[in-house]
Amino acid sequence: MRKDKEQSDLRIQEHIQRLEAKKQEREARKRWHSRRNPSQEKQTPKIPKFKGENDPNIYIEWEQKVDQIFTIHVVSNQKQVDLVVLEFEDYAMTWWHQLCMDNINQESLATSWRDLKNLMRARFVPSYYRKETLLKLQRLQQGSMCVDEYYKLMESMLLKVGLQFEGEEEKVARFVSGLRRDIDIAVVRRSNYHYFSNFSITSL
Repeated sequence: MRKDKEQSDLRIQEHIQRLEAKKQEREARKRWHSRRNPSQEKQTPKIPKFKGENDPNIYIEWEQKVDQIFTIHVVSNQKQVDLVVLEFEDYAMTWWHQLCMDNINQESLATSWRDLKNLMRARFVPSYYRKETLLKLQRLQQGSMCVDEYYKLMESMLLKVGLQFEGEEEKVARFVSGLRRDIDIAVVRRSNYHYFSNFSITSL
């Protein structure tokens, strides 16, 4: 058993070294191309580093930044994965290498940023965190908050539980149900809240 573990650790270490060498080679090639073509560097988006911290809020904030980058920059699905993985450090790098080793016979663990996000959410956003946040979201009320604070908090919580793509009608119903009774819905509807852009409040 000990010998098998040592061999497994050795394979993982060799795999890490190969990936590190590949990363350095890519960076050297990128610097060489940038010197030949200064505009080349601008064409490749810079992904923020991720260390695999044991804090789901840090992961979600990082994920949101990457989402924003890929919304602005048109990048092929596989290149999205490559760019993100290259910025893994510390535990995030160890986790990814181990995942690759555990699925070494699989053609590809992730073929797009969306696939990679699903894998990362499963590891870095504990199920209890999603359940607790979802429960808080279901109980969310405006209370003493102004409408804008309430709206932003709800948006943030939807993102944390992966419901940012929830249907427009569901979002509006959720938003309105938590408003204070003294709030004029017609005034809110005329405000700059995109939930109400194409939705008739009279249908609630």
